[in-house]
Amino acid sequence: MKKRNPIFLILLLLLAIVLAAGLVYVNYMTRAIYGLPGKSVSSVSALKHGLLLYQGREKMLATATGNGLPEVKFSVEPGQSVQELCANLEQKRLVQSADLTCAYLIYSGQDRNIQPGNYTVPMGLNAIDVANLISDVTRRDKQFTIYAGWRIEEIAAVIDGLGLSFSAADFLTLATAPPEPYREQLEIPQGMTLEGYLFPGNYSVKPDISLQDFIAEILTRFKTSVLTEEFEKDLQNSGLTLHQALTMASIIQRETLAEEEMATIASVFYNRLAIGMRLETDPTIQYALGYDAQKNTWWKSPLTFTDLEANSPYNTYRNPGLPPGPISNPSLNAIKAAVAPAETDYLFFRAKCDGSLTHNFSKTYEEHLNFGCD
Repeated sequence: MKKRNPIFLILLLLLAIVLAAGLVYVNYMTRAIYGLPGKSVSSVSALKHGLLLYQGREKMLATATGNGLPEVKFSVEPGQSVQELCANLEQKRLVQSADLTCAYLIYSGQDRNIQPGNYTVPMGLNAIDVANLISDVTRRDKQFTIYAGWRIEEIAAVIDGLGLSFSAADFLTLATAPPEPYREQLEIPQGMTLEGYLFPGNYSVKPDISLQDFIAEILTRFKTSVLTEEFEKDLQNSGLTLHQALTMASIIQRETLAEEEMATIASVFYNRLAIGMRLETDPTIQYALGYDAQKNTWWKSPLTFTDLEANSPYNTYRNPGLPPGPISNPSLNAIKAAVAPAETDYLFFRAKCDGSLTHNFSKTYEEHLNFGCD
């Protein structure tokens, strides 16, 4: 049997030592950069993905650009694969490499922790930070909805259930006595609240958002959604100020949920104002009365004759013209109707008796009475 060359054996041994030392070094550096592999991750998988991560460490440590935005909303969809998620991160320029980001999620075992939802990703993070953020359910955005026609107190009732850094009481304090910067940017009259300016819709906010940023996000939605060039033109033609238009819109919103009749209801109110007739609209009474503890609602119904005598500037049965301010937070459709009413001769409207929650419209009081339900 031919003997192996001792020098060859020595070289093989040295090569094995160098390779082992290299693996030890790479493993050490990988753990120094990325931390220990996940407890549920096999040694083979940790080694495989650790080598990839070590080779791509420059891309993984590079900070996100996010298309130049200060922060980016990132959505994890239900049933989305990790590969699809990582591809979306790269597309939004939150990471430089989808493959390397996936490798890190698998290496760290966090690919199993990702839950659907929206996440707010600030710029200045590297791919490791981004992957850690979207794998941490405690950093998932809080979702909430402001429904059209809600008053400030109804919005506040949602806040305590969100687990934010501020309370419903904090929100109410600021919303009912907004600081001067809020008044200036929206020309809110002195003594008025943010009622009417808290734009309805679905919101997604980071869990550590401050009260000031929370309000600012809602008001920004209002400005971008409402204060368009078309709206400004219609507002000027209406002869109303923005505050008056929102007041009108808030009443329209509480009178109907049917978008197709909002402009017609607006015409009734404009026609009444034009002849000096009181608006005589129940929602303004409901707003003046406030919370009804017996029925657990802010919108008491039905109203009594005594209710109609409520001593309040918001009582449009007793006081002419518009009330001092909005009585709810109206939708975009109600706001548009307030500044672009239909052209009609109607002076009255009454709920139909068919349960459709829509209305019959009348030009005379006699006709109006004929639409009563048996």
